[in-house]
Amino acid sequence: MQANHLKWLILIIVLLKIVFHLYFHNMLEPHRDELLYFSLGTHPASGYASVPPMIGWLAFLLMKTIGFSALAIKILPAILGGIMVWLTAKITEELGGAWFAQLLAALGIFISPIFVRPFYLYQPVGFDIFFWTLLFYLTIRYLNTRQTNYLLYLGIAAGLAILNKHLVVLQLGSLCIAFLLSSERKVLMQKPFWYAIGLCVLIASPNIIWQLSHGLSSFRHFSALNKYQLVNVNRVNFLKEQLLMPGIFCLLTCAGLLALLFFKKLNRFHLLGVAILLVIGILFAVKGKGYYTAGIFPLALAAGAVWWEDFLKQWYFRVILTGILVAFSIFLLPIGIPTDTPENLAIHFKNFSAKYGMDGMLRHEDGEIHTLPQDYADMIGWEELAKITATAYNQVPDKSRVLIFGDNYGQASAVNILGKKYGLPEPVSFSDNYYYWAPKKIPATTDTFIYINDELGEDVNKLFADIKLVGKISNPLAREYGTQVYLCQKPRTSFSEFWYKRVAGLESPF
Repeated sequence: MQANHLKWLILIIVLLKIVFHLYFHNMLEPHRDELLYFSLGTHPASGYASVPPMIGWLAFLLMKTIGFSALAIKILPAILGGIMVWLTAKITEELGGAWFAQLLAALGIFISPIFVRPFYLYQPVGFDIFFWTLLFYLTIRYLNTRQTNYLLYLGIAAGLAILNKHLVVLQLGSLCIAFLLSSERKVLMQKPFWYAIGLCVLIASPNIIWQLSHGLSSFRHFSALNKYQLVNVNRVNFLKEQLLMPGIFCLLTCAGLLALLFFKKLNRFHLLGVAILLVIGILFAVKGKGYYTAGIFPLALAAGAVWWEDFLKQWYFRVILTGILVAFSIFLLPIGIPTDTPENLAIHFKNFSAKYGMDGMLRHEDGEIHTLPQDYADMIGWEELAKITATAYNQVPDKSRVLIFGDNYGQASAVNILGKKYGLPEPVSFSDNYYYWAPKKIPATTDTFIYINDELGEDVNKLFADIKLVGKISNPLAREYGTQVYLCQKPRTSFSEFWYKRVAGLESPF
């Protein structure tokens, strides 16, 4: 295939990737985390409780330019998915892959399960995968050209990556160790490498300063994750997920890791295989979530494509391999992207699990098996919650006397973002970054409390004489199924004093 024809073919796959994700943009409601990140965009800052600032900055720009809508949520991840197709094809080319290898790699990014959902949801994960891939690409370019300007580009990309997700520090550390263990270690002593570190720190400095001024909240957030979520992570399941996440494209990712370590054609890039092993090994040791390794897969996919291209010389074997990869991946599409209504998806996953015994996709972070994957269950019920809250709010004649409270950031963000069309004010919560936004004092005239939780707290029950259940999330497929909205009025004592004492005695959740 001529180079010009290959470029056009890759471009077509790039465009198809973008269109594919946008086609399903409105199948479910916004994700719990998407609502949070757009809420962060209403408070631009140099850092947030659980994430660096980039996701909030981008949400702010989106709302200021195209506003908030289902399409606005999905457009950046979809475009990023298209960019990933092109970038992974370029990595494949840098590794020595010709047209067939580049086509395989591009198809893997297009349709493999691990590269479908991250570029459907507005979350730092998709951006993280992009930055990891960009950093690997720039490393490969340096190894191929020995031009030190690529080290400076690495520093810039690393700084931006840290502003998106701190997990990238694991990749950067693993790369440094891999260089140190290889014959390339001399680069670590060169001035351009230290200039790159300086650029990285300079670009990331706004968030570094924010972290220092907020008690290193990211470390406390990870500690909280380790205590309440990662405790349910099983190391055996973690290793299984490394095989299951790419779906049938594990034929490429596994071959890619082995090729980076042992394939003579990729001898120059063996240190990248070592870096991948370090990432997997460290996350295995600390019981990280399976998808934390997502950033290594584009490189492994590209290297695997190069190996398969070298292994399969006959055109008919290449056609058979491509057909198998595409057919099995289409079969698994509902795992990566919601292609139907929640009810039909529930039926699909029930039948799929019963037939193939693959119920791991339905395991939530509580360690239990549920009806839908957790991400899908987190995309149901928010519109209903906003409407119920609006119903409660509209029952109060004097809106200046109302305080709306959500027990978790999903509830609060649903009211904050989806509730705007109902005229709802910004709610209060002590979850995630809402902890920093919560007012220490409220007006003495505040005497109405709209309380959102799965049950009525004892302290609220004692404080208010008039408590009415306005409604609750009714869809049993929703992760927030049963979440209730209470309209609380006629406080027995001063609500503002109660609030002040409650906030004063509150410890940071991070």
